[in-house]
Amino acid sequence: MHQNLTDKSDFFNILIEESEMPIGLYEGENFIIRVANKAILKAWGKDAGVIGMEIAEALPEILDQPFLHILKNVFQTGVAYEAKEDKVVLSINGSMQTFYFDFVYKPLFNEEGKVWAILNNATDVTELVNAKFKCKESEELFRQMIYDAPIAIGILRGEDFIIEDANVDLLKIWGKTNQVIGLKLFDGLPEIVNQAFPKILEQVYKTGEAHYGYETLARLERNGIISDYYFNFVYDPIFDQEKKVSGIMIVANEITAQVVSRLELQESEERFKNLVLDNPVPTAFYETENIVIKIANNEMLKLWGKSDKIIGLPMGEGIPELVGQPFIPLLQEVYRTGIPYHADQQEATLVLDGVPTTNWYNFTYKPLRDAEGKVFGVLHAAIDVTRQVQLQHQKDEFLGIASHELKTPVTSIKAYAQVLEKMIRAEGDEKKAGMVRKMDLQLNRLTGLIGDLLDVTKIQAGKITFNAVAFDFDQLIYDMVEEMQHTTSQHHLNATLNSKITVIADRERIGQVVTNFLSNAIKYSVDADSIIVKSYRMGDEVILSVQDYGIGISENLQKFVFDQFYRVSGNQQHTYPGLGLGLYISAEIIKNEGGRIWVESTEGSGSTFYFALKIKK
Repeated sequence: MHQNLTDKSDFFNILIEESEMPIGLYEGENFIIRVANKAILKAWGKDAGVIGMEIAEALPEILDQPFLHILKNVFQTGVAYEAKEDKVVLSINGSMQTFYFDFVYKPLFNEEGKVWAILNNATDVTELVNAKFKCKESEELFRQMIYDAPIAIGILRGEDFIIEDANVDLLKIWGKTNQVIGLKLFDGLPEIVNQAFPKILEQVYKTGEAHYGYETLARLERNGIISDYYFNFVYDPIFDQEKKVSGIMIVANEITAQVVSRLELQESEERFKNLVLDNPVPTAFYETENIVIKIANNEMLKLWGKSDKIIGLPMGEGIPELVGQPFIPLLQEVYRTGIPYHADQQEATLVLDGVPTTNWYNFTYKPLRDAEGKVFGVLHAAIDVTRQVQLQHQKDEFLGIASHELKTPVTSIKAYAQVLEKMIRAEGDEKKAGMVRKMDLQLNRLTGLIGDLLDVTKIQAGKITFNAVAFDFDQLIYDMVEEMQHTTSQHHLNATLNSKITVIADRERIGQVVTNFLSNAIKYSVDADSIIVKSYRMGDEVILSVQDYGIGISENLQKFVFDQFYRVSGNQQHTYPGLGLGLYISAEIIKNEGGRIWVESTEGSGSTFYFALKIKK
């Protein structure tokens, strides 16, 4: 029996010694090490030489740690002490190192019920604790990344979608504070319960497949008001160590402003398209420098003689007969420069019902700009004025024939009137002679009107001729001023002529323009007594100005003064008679000479008419 006990004792000693769990036995109040297996010696970094020593002597590094105090408390109270993942610093090969243990201090009692030793069982969990620390650090880093991210990010945990984390941007999107952290998502955001998001979240959690939403509408409550907002977002599943979904990460970006802007733009484009299509005037809209036909209403398609199959084609492909005509280059120039273009009575040839047909049109090319001021298209409106042009040609032809036919008898009448005046004066009847003189003056006026009509018909027909000669510009102005001064006793024509330049142009035609300026200044300033005439050189131009102090021209009417048949309107129409051709003829003369003509005027204060001619070498 003694032999069996001895054998069993050896057996248990072997079990303790070879156990991978650190085991020690500390005897008495001084905690003398009576048992220390290989595992605990390895943990301490010591050898069997410490057996028989007090633990404080064997492990002096623990003096500043709580273990001796705990051992004393267990020895005195007889109550075991258990710790999990407790930190201990030990000297290993002269280097202080940190370890973590799960351990138990278990009191052992003698027959008298007093503690005589303490059994120490321990498990080294250093690697596990360090792994937890790393995991925690990683989680904290991840959370910090969430908080610092420039976009909205949050974490939902479990099948109830508990809001574990949400950064400031996500809370702002939700219209909530951090008080929703820890709540179920649908408790924190009850307004989304009846929207698509619960089903999407359940699908992601169930399948483990991410969901991507683009320009998705969400109705959210912000500041007590539920409104529509738009987002790009991702629901990305989070997997645990067993590869099971444990949560969902939300990444969202609010794009409400962009979507609303795009929807408004689409709505605006739709309204614009309908405006073009419903416009009773032929209207079209072109894009890009290739002049792609984006929109064309039925009236414009009818004008072109085409179907809607040309929509989306460049103009040169859709309407090939326009290639070689000026319209496509004009449109490209408007698109490039952003400068509108308008033309009246422009001739164009289009294939209508299979036949090349020439018609005339008034049209406008207007550039359209985006918010940055960049041209993105050209709007085109046109009117077929072929019938009006044909009537104009007939009228011009009639006027030309009538004027020509009137010129001969009027010339004869004028000759007879001049002879009759001389005869009556020779008889001494001044009263009758004066009457004949007035008749002659009226014949002069009629001759001038006939001349104007003849000039207009020549201009319209493109047959007006110009005979360029070199002449002294100031001398021509001086001669015209002297001649017109004889026609008025009320007005004084003050001439300041400083151009000192020789001009190459049609002297008679330029004189005709000067005469028109002067006669208008006299006619329209009946309450004034002075007219200012100036000539001067500016850059490569010579300029004439004639200023009067008459009735003036309102700003909104100034653009019409050089139009054919334009006359003073309203109550003054009969006060200032005339056909309204003088300034039209003058403008055509100056344009044909390569110059420019304009007016500056203030209603009630008078007008200043100008023309400028290029100085030719």
